[in-house]
Amino acid sequence: MIVERAGILSDPTRKLSMSQEKHEVEKELGEIRKEVIESRNLVIKTDNLLKNLHAEMKMVGKRQEDFQKRQWISSAAAYVAFAIIAVGGGLMISAARTASAGADRDRLEKQVAELSQQVEKQRADAQGQATAQRGAVEVYKAMTTLPGEERLKGVTQLAKLDTTRLSILERQALTDKADQLRREIGQAVLERGKAAFRRNEMTAAATELSRFLDMNPDPQDSLEASFFLGIAYNSLRKHEQAVPLLARFVTEDKRNKSRDYAMLLLAQSYQETNQLDKAAQTARDALGQYPNSDYAPQMKGRLSTVKRLQSGGTADAADPAAVPPGPAAPAPAAAVAPAGGAVAAPPRPPAPAPAAVQPAAGVQPQPPAAKPPAPAPAPAKPPG
Repeated sequence: MIVERAGILSDPTRKLSMSQEKHEVEKELGEIRKEVIESRNLVIKTDNLLKNLHAEMKMVGKRQEDFQKRQWISSAAAYVAFAIIAVGGGLMISAARTASAGADRDRLEKQVAELSQQVEKQRADAQGQATAQRGAVEVYKAMTTLPGEERLKGVTQLAKLDTTRLSILERQALTDKADQLRREIGQAVLERGKAAFRRNEMTAAATELSRFLDMNPDPQDSLEASFFLGIAYNSLRKHEQAVPLLARFVTEDKRNKSRDYAMLLLAQSYQETNQLDKAAQTARDALGQYPNSDYAPQMKGRLSTVKRLQSGGTADAADPAAVPPGPAAPAPAAAVAPAGGAVAAPPRPPAPAPAAVQPAAGVQPQPPAAKPPAPAPAPAKPPG
């Protein structure tokens, strides 16, 4: 076809056409070359983009793997933590339940121990009550069936009996019976003791009065018996036994007319038992409270003797007031106690003559040589 075309276009027009065609061909070739270059550049660019995309995909994959690894580690740690928390919670709950069960057990054991103690206490109380009731029966039999003054053994047993375990009715019955015996027999014993005291039979007086005090008499009679018994013990030189009796009388009966004499004897008993401070204080109190007493000279002498003993000296045998004079046997009228239950005061001894020789220290004087009058009949009981 080109030969035909070349034959046809043989003239100048043909040449122009050929140059134009050539120019167009070159133009087209240039465009093709340009397109090829652009395509090549595009291919290179696409390749670079693909390489970049591949690299990014690899990075994304690596990141995904790292993320999955971290997620797996996190999941494992979470599972482990959950397991630890679950185990710890279980242990705590178990410990709490164990502690609660232990507290309940301790509480129940404590209740059991308390109930056991209560049972033992009730059993012991029941046994003690039964023993006390048996003792009460024996005491009541002794106070009702024994002859004469042997019934006082029941009163003595009653003083040793634990009456707190008895019923109110039982206590009242025993108390009433004991009071009745004290009134019936106790007063007779007290009067025998005072009669022996008036006869200057101090041993018999001490025996009877001690027996009377063992009966737990009423306070007023007990105070009166303490006074006479304290004088009897003082006369028998049993000063340790005389001190509490005389001290009780001096302390509890501050209005009695014989209190100065009791204080004098108490100071002597304190001195004889080597309680010199109390002896001096008692003598001072007696002089301060009874400055005009008939026994004031003896009180002063006793105080001087005690001071001398406190300073390391000895009692002077020639001291005119070293020993108080003993009370003379009372007249029949003096044996009757005054109204109000007060202790009958022993008669005042006559004041010693200045030139008379006094007995040695620590020796109780004997009653006057004159024969005492016959003892008076039993005195009437002082009104309550």
